[in-house]
Amino acid sequence: MPANLPPQFFELQRKLNQTKDIQEKIEILQEMLAICPKHKGTERVQEEIKKKIAKLKRVQPKKIKREEIYFVKKEGAGQVLILGPPNSGKTSLTNALCDTNFKVGDYPFTTQLPTPGMLKYENILIQIVDTPPLTGDFKPGWLKNLAKQADSILVLVDLENNPENQLKEIKQILNDWKIEKEKILIAGNKIDLEKGRENFEKIKKDFEILGISTKEKIKVEELKRKIFESLKIIRVYPKEPKKEVDFENPFILKRGTKLIDFVKEINEEWVKRFKGAKLYEKNSRNFKIVGRDYILNDEDIVEIKI
Repeated sequence: MPANLPPQFFELQRKLNQTKDIQEKIEILQEMLAICPKHKGTERVQEEIKKKIAKLKRVQPKKIKREEIYFVKKEGAGQVLILGPPNSGKTSLTNALCDTNFKVGDYPFTTQLPTPGMLKYENILIQIVDTPPLTGDFKPGWLKNLAKQADSILVLVDLENNPENQLKEIKQILNDWKIEKEKILIAGNKIDLEKGRENFEKIKKDFEILGISTKEKIKVEELKRKIFESLKIIRVYPKEPKKEVDFENPFILKRGTKLIDFVKEINEEWVKRFKGAKLYEKNSRNFKIVGRDYILNDEDIVEIKI
């Protein structure tokens, strides 16, 4: 089977031959390994690269390891981290979700740093963080820290390029990082292409996955809804007697929040004076009386009695 190595592989090989710095050689080889297609025809190439990396690490001068640290401050109603292999379309998806224009390339590692954008979902903003490719050979500690910090993780795979193996590799990394399965959402890009559709039909039996296309904007709106649902949050609107409700600035609460906790969120002093609340339906004058232990739902309108 032919290796069919991408042009970027040979460009990296040229850089490798030009540099004399051991650390730079190691980094280039790791990048070559990450973009090398994973099939029988490249097994020997992969093995040779791994041997070169191991040999260089043995002769590399010992020094204190100082890993780069990146931190993305949370903004909006929640933070969602996009993770995926090289060329899965993470930046294109970020642009589609956030209406941004981040640089997109047809070569791996175009995105080298975590890059945040804001998704407008109905009346709230959700932070979306684009990241460098995640592979078995490139999984830096700072990316692990970002994954642990995020409220939700969106795994994006390339449906054209053996998505089952991509998913298995990334799910294993997330499992090693001890990331809760409940906060992982999976999408497959390039559902608009024939091979992408064929592979999607094969893997959807084993994985809960949404097929999308960042190029044709297929199922992007549905993905926005799933992102919101993955955050496990609700929007609640306080109402003053005889006044209109402000639907543009909801309180963002965790799913399962009790009414009394919402009262405390507004004003702790109201808790002791709380007598009950009127619960209105959106776009209706109908209401019902609820007590302190009532579990709030998304878009509840609450008029508190004290």
